[in-house]
Amino acid sequence: MNLLITGGAGFIGSALTQALAAAGHTVTPLDNLSVASRRPRPKELMVRDVRTLTAQDLNGVDTVVHLAALKSVPASFEIGGFEHNVAVDRHILHTFAGSTARRLLLASSCEVYGQQSGPLAESAPYLPRSPYAAGKVATEQLVGIYRSLLGDDRQIGVVRFFNTFGAYEDPDAVVPAFLDAVSEGKPLMIDGDGTQARDMTYIDDSVTMLTRILDAPELLPVVNCGSGTAVPVLDLARAVIRAAGTGTITHTEPRVNEIDSFTADLTLFTSTYGAVDRMPLDEALAVSLQNGARTLTPA
Repeated sequence: MNLLITGGAGFIGSALTQALAAAGHTVTPLDNLSVASRRPRPKELMVRDVRTLTAQDLNGVDTVVHLAALKSVPASFEIGGFEHNVAVDRHILHTFAGSTARRLLLASSCEVYGQQSGPLAESAPYLPRSPYAAGKVATEQLVGIYRSLLGDDRQIGVVRFFNTFGAYEDPDAVVPAFLDAVSEGKPLMIDGDGTQARDMTYIDDSVTMLTRILDAPELLPVVNCGSGTAVPVLDLARAVIRAAGTGTITHTEPRVNEIDSFTADLTLFTSTYGAVDRMPLDEALAVSLQNGARTLTPA
């Protein structure tokens, strides 16, 4: 398989690039390096903005995996993030539609579900509570429009990620923030009381799920990529302290429009691609703490 991966120097993109290349696929990672990353950059990285891609660039590519995005939910309340993400997603959809590439898999987020009781199935309604989530909803709706324009031999799929974590994750997410804190002897900072729960998915498990999606002959219109279990953030902090053998916890004000819980319903994924053997949370945190680089690679 010949693949182009946007966001290829990012947390998920670089790990997926490495796994697919190791499996014998031809992979071209693309990234504009606008966001500093802790991961080693993939070999043969194409340094380029997604919005400069043309249909001709995608001709000869079998599958495009679009992961590039500004992913911070709190930062999305400032002007810029929503506009950027929707523009980039629209460009890749439009460019793909005009090319001869066979498949396009786009990254979405559990944030599109908003405040709902879980587990959250793909059929649940959209209830976005942030500009970031609203942007992902807009992208998914654009997918439906562009999908209707394609021939039967071409596919567009969406994968909704649930809090992927692991070594080298960017520092704006909860797990690397906690890991940095214990490494630096600082308190683990929790927004609110910590009862908000998140479906934490270890990076190796996410990559396994993605490779199964990509190895299948057809893309599902939309599928969850999560663990199926929600962990309260307070319990997550305690698990990080157990892994490190040290640490304290402090609390700050809750985030704007904080969501109580995200839990992935994996019925569709499991029935289509099979169950995934997952690394236990405590072990995954210990591995992340041991292997995570604390220094950013400059953009």
